[in-house]
Amino acid sequence: MTNGDDLFTVSRIVKSDKILDTYLHNLSKAKETAEIWKAIEQAVEGFDKLNMEDDGFIDTAEREELAGFIKYAAETYGLKFEGDVTEEYRLEW
Repeated sequence: MTNGDDLFTVSRIVKSDKILDTYLHNLSKAKETAEIWKAIEQAVEGFDKLNMEDDGFIDTAEREELAGFIKYAAETYGLKFEGDVTEEYRLEW
């Protein structure tokens, strides 16, 4: 934003933060692997919806960063998985 990139707006950042905060909260409550996967699914669906509503602002670089963060956080809570944990649920990003 400070460099004139209008792809990232305050609104998009706030909405993204809410999705990630909810994701981390859901992970912290997860007691089983299925609950971790549910948290991943909900976060990905949240970003799908946000991306569709906000003109497809999630591009390759953003997708890789988000997918990496989502996987890292899930692994921190015990998920063991090789590959992209978001791929199964992603529609538009």
